[in-house]
Amino acid sequence: MRSLLKLRRTTPFIFHPMARTKDEQLHQQRRRSILSAAARVFKAKGFHLARTEDICTEAGMSAGTVFRYFTTKQEMIAAIAQLEFDSYKADLEFLASKAGLEWLSQLTDTDFEELLRPTEFDLGADSWLELARDPVGRARILELDRQSRTTLTQELRRGQEAGWVRPGLDCAGASHLLLSIISGLQFEAEIGVRLDAASTAKALADLVGSYFLKKE
Repeated sequence: MRSLLKLRRTTPFIFHPMARTKDEQLHQQRRRSILSAAARVFKAKGFHLARTEDICTEAGMSAGTVFRYFTTKQEMIAAIAQLEFDSYKADLEFLASKAGLEWLSQLTDTDFEELLRPTEFDLGADSWLELARDPVGRARILELDRQSRTTLTQELRRGQEAGWVRPGLDCAGASHLLLSIISGLQFEAEIGVRLDAASTAKALADLVGSYFLKKE
């Protein structure tokens, strides 16, 4: 013990920031690879039928490596959900802006397909329902929904003050309507409902352009 203490006192501490950065990058890459693999397995088999062995195989990693990052499927789905929440918030910030609403008012079939494009992890409805069954997960989903509707409502009210949103618009009701339409369309696309991209895009563009925005 004394020799060890002496070594600690006499050996200079050398800090290698580059090595630490690379270690952190590797850690994040492996973590994300595991989550991507888990999401694919959840999507293919459903949350309850997905086995941790399947996730390890899909990730190309040993069980020991995977369990150093996540010990249960619940931890994995919670981590995926958080990343999806962060992505959703970023998308909403754009859609809630003047530029975003004007983009919706000029939506093309190509834009519509982009709007419905699966997210990075592409969790299925089964996984979201599983997350909602957990009290903590359900609370997070409901809080995200509340924040989303509040954000869009506030932006529409600012738009009314600035003169680019229709003066008589019920901003809270319009926010609920728009978010419900978009989430409904995304759900239909996920379960395989065939949508006419051109006609649906035109209808959504007409709705936003005539109902939400102030006509020039």
